[in-house]
Amino acid sequence: MSSLVQYPHLDLIELLLGEHAAILALFRSLEQRLPVMSLKEMQGAGYTVEALLMAHAIEEDALLFHSLPEKRESVRKTLDAMFGEHNEQRRMMEELRIAKTTLAVRKVLRQVIDLTREHFAVEERVLFDLARKVLGKRKLEELGGEFARRRGLSTVS
Repeated sequence: MSSLVQYPHLDLIELLLGEHAAILALFRSLEQRLPVMSLKEMQGAGYTVEALLMAHAIEEDALLFHSLPEKRESVRKTLDAMFGEHNEQRRMMEELRIAKTTLAVRKVLRQVIDLTREHFAVEERVLFDLARKVLGKRKLEELGGEFARRRGLSTVS
């Protein structure tokens, strides 16, 4: 019996939205605990947040962002903003790794959470609709299959 989960015909945007939901649920839980967490606990949470956000950004950059035609000005401007926010997340994660005090780690974690929420909201309001129009259902399902393969999931034809 295969350990792979079967996902029939999910497109890339549906898969990314699923990750958004999971990451945002983690953020809600983390925000409730953040005021009472020790430095070591917050640093551990930071490593988890970094792993999730960077894995998400890598797939989003490679599969969605690079599939969109940058010749269209509206697409190019939106992608520039999205790439910029991914770079800002990377910078914040580096800042989090070198932070040494409870106050500093807590502050950066809150900033990462705020930036990511804003980033996801723009993607969901603007970029994903744009991608659906520009790429179409077939291409998004193809990209969803590649996302699933890269993540160790399988799709059913």
